[in-house]
Amino acid sequence: MHLRVVVIDLQDDEHEPLVMINPEYEILTKQIDEMQEGCLSVPGFYEVVKRPEHIRLSALDRNGEPYTLEATGLFAVCIQHECDHLNGKLFVDHLSNLKRSRIRSKLTKQKRVEVSS
Repeated sequence: MHLRVVVIDLQDDEHEPLVMINPEYEILTKQIDEMQEGCLSVPGFYEVVKRPEHIRLSALDRNGEPYTLEATGLFAVCIQHECDHLNGKLFVDHLSNLKRSRIRSKLTKQKRVEVSS
């Protein structure tokens, strides 16, 4: 069975973590939010990323039942960020070539320092 699975746990939310199986989202507005993002895949780097402010998520829950929900703000950013991972993208892929190149250079330098230590 081919499944794409993401679990999001927003610490301020008192509900159970959001399970998204085979998630897809639809952009509901032309309004763009700019929010600083970081990622464990690119540790120590944070940059402002532009993403649609309002989306509708369609996915299956942990029991395989379909659901939809609308999200805005940080919640919408988190959903889009995690869906990007399922599609082989990182937040740095939303940056300019120059910013991406600088981050790549810094990561390469960090790796060399770690190996020589």
